[in-house]
Amino acid sequence: MIKQFPAQIYKSETRGVFRSEKYNCFATFNFDQYQDLSRIPFGSLQILNEEILAPQHCISRVIKPHTNVIILPLFGGIEYKDNLGNAEFLRVEQIRVITADEEMTVEIFNPYENENVSFLTIHFQKEKQCFKNYFQKSEIDLSIKNKLIRLIEIEETVCFIGVYDGRKEGFYTLKNPDNGVFVFAVNGAFEVEDRLLEARDGLSMKNTEAIEWEALSENAILLVFEVPLV
Repeated sequence: MIKQFPAQIYKSETRGVFRSEKYNCFATFNFDQYQDLSRIPFGSLQILNEEILAPQHCISRVIKPHTNVIILPLFGGIEYKDNLGNAEFLRVEQIRVITADEEMTVEIFNPYENENVSFLTIHFQKEKQCFKNYFQKSEIDLSIKNKLIRLIEIEETVCFIGVYDGRKEGFYTLKNPDNGVFVFAVNGAFEVEDRLLEARDGLSMKNTEAIEWEALSENAILLVFEVPLV
């Protein structure tokens, strides 16, 4: 039996790494051939990958049935298309949310001639099996500082992003104290519940009703996910 702890830090340097000439992937949780007992999914949060594509390179991915997916560009922009006929360009400060009842195939392409692009792909297992395929493209105003901006709220899963100035504090109170909370430092450094998180580090916490943090650098960016644990 795998022992579950109330809190766990996921350091960026211990992520699963997949490297090739045209594509790099850094997996916070178990993904593909990367399997580690300490990196099992956290509740409904199944996948949190940072992906980097070389210029003019394309990757194809299969989305499992009954999955919610977030695609969040970090640098540059990507061209997205899927087997259902959806196609679009997605840039920084935009987010694509996909709710798939059936298996889907998606392709992501770097349209630039000379620049790499990077993005996060985040998968959540759906709690209910009664929703049809759903697609939403949203704008994110990252000029808003020192507060959380809601990205999605689907069933019991709620996701936020926040950009913080140095020494600014923040907090989040869970909607459901039976859920867990996962935070991910996209850029900069934070102290979250007396734990240091640097860029691309994650922290999962259970058995808590609220969390607090302080930004330790300028323009530090934090993702906060409240997810069901069952």
